[in-house]
Amino acid sequence: MSRPGYIFLTCPDAELLHARISELLESNNASDFEKKVYWADEDLPSNFWDDLTLQTLFGSSKAVVLRRAHKIKTATWKMLDKALASLSDSSFLFICLEGKWERKGPPVPAVLKKRKCWQFAEKQKWTWQSAGLDEKSIAGFINKWAAKTSITMENPVKNSLIKALPKDARAAKLELDKLELAAGSEKKLLADHLSMIAFSDDMNFFEFMNAISQGGDPIEIWRRVLTNHMEKDSMVFMLTASLTREARALWMMLHGEESSVRLPPFVKKQKMALAQRIGPARIAKLFDIVMEAEIGIKTGNRKPEQALELLVAALTSLFASTAPNRGRR
Repeated sequence: MSRPGYIFLTCPDAELLHARISELLESNNASDFEKKVYWADEDLPSNFWDDLTLQTLFGSSKAVVLRRAHKIKTATWKMLDKALASLSDSSFLFICLEGKWERKGPPVPAVLKKRKCWQFAEKQKWTWQSAGLDEKSIAGFINKWAAKTSITMENPVKNSLIKALPKDARAAKLELDKLELAAGSEKKLLADHLSMIAFSDDMNFFEFMNAISQGGDPIEIWRRVLTNHMEKDSMVFMLTASLTREARALWMMLHGEESSVRLPPFVKKQKMALAQRIGPARIAKLFDIVMEAEIGIKTGNRKPEQALELLVAALTSLFASTAPNRGRR
């Protein structure tokens, strides 16, 4: 077949992944392929393997997207390696490695680098990498948007826009959509238009969780969740990942393993106070809350925004009786 059978995409930003996949589908005349999305941080169902290797009854083609593939275990990589060797001509697989980038470069798992599928993909240039938006790459993001929308702007306005936009692609896109409307029929962006950009700080998870556990203003807590500028599926997984790390640290500190928790002393002191206030039973319950949210999304029973709201509601309920001056501890 003239197009690639599969492509590895290494990027921590869900919106950039979505945009790149759309571009690849269009450039390979595959925009009408049926899209199937699977999540690699859980056991992959039989349907996933069937979508890779079996021809459909009516000859339709599939664009199979494997999210969070950096979580795949060694045994599954071996299975995937074999499956890709007999990949169906009707399947176009996108393997998304979404781990956080480090200074040493793209977070490609060591076990993957040894697999034939990766080595062949590198040889064929079936790979794409992006560290996400930063001070350098966001200029190109803006240029691409300006070209697509025919928006013009003076260099000082562009420089200010580079500094003002959030470094999350979904959030940046939402702000650019507002600016496109502001530019109007003249298609010219002015400095005054930049005042429309929402300058909201990214959520600090410890502060967020501490606010809930101490009986913080429920309206303010919900406002931060529902108006946070991050994409909903990115945000809910950020919260579940942070919640898991937080619960693990609190559990260790409560059970005499604080030396294994590498944090500044003043932060440790705050976390120890939080751990003692909520107790072991509620810390253990945090893991159940995480699992329920993630399973709800990955099974399709809940949309990301629904899971996010239920997650915060569950946390609020869990901590309701642990806040100072609110009854038993």
